[in-house]
Amino acid sequence: MEEVLKKALEERKRLREVYNTIADCWSHLKATPWPEAKEFSSSVKGLVLDVGCSNGRNLLPFLEKGMKCVGFDFSHNMIREAKKFLKKKGFSADLLVADVLELPFKEESFDAIIFTRALHHIPTSHLRVETLKKVVELLKKDGKILITVWRRYYPRFLQDYFLNIFEKKFEFGDTYKVWRYKGKVYKRFYHLYSQKELETELVRA
Repeated sequence: MEEVLKKALEERKRLREVYNTIADCWSHLKATPWPEAKEFSSSVKGLVLDVGCSNGRNLLPFLEKGMKCVGFDFSHNMIREAKKFLKKKGFSADLLVADVLELPFKEESFDAIIFTRALHHIPTSHLRVETLKKVVELLKKDGKILITVWRRYYPRFLQDYFLNIFEKKFEFGDTYKVWRYKGKVYKRFYHLYSQKELETELVRA
């Protein structure tokens, strides 16, 4: 277990380095909030946390409704992009560099949490379940959380999944998604979920 954990943390470190490298390009291409975030913003109020906020785009629907927002990402360059992005849109939020594996917040601090397209970047089911437990503990009583992940057999991801099927990974469902930037190829770790698997991890958390 210790050896697997060590390798998982090394994978996280490599992923952080990739996002630090591609942050400006990624942010330029990803400026629209996810539809799920927009819909979720209509059902919550109070203090909102975005876990793995990237450039802050999913905070926009909440900020537009006057909510106070906090966002964090493990990539310091993504946080830099988030500050620039929100400022350009005429908004601001409390943004900080932090890793979801080491949350810097007290329990029951937030009324709503957005955890979109970030859980699948965590290697091993063990670490993902532990992360889910810690994130849920940040919710106030009657708080709400939005969790989204990439689906294993979604057509868009099948090519990458099968191209990487023989690479050494942690678990079935793990793959690498390619990002091309300035003539170089960067691989980002993903765990692609089945619905049953996600439900199982949520129950375990």
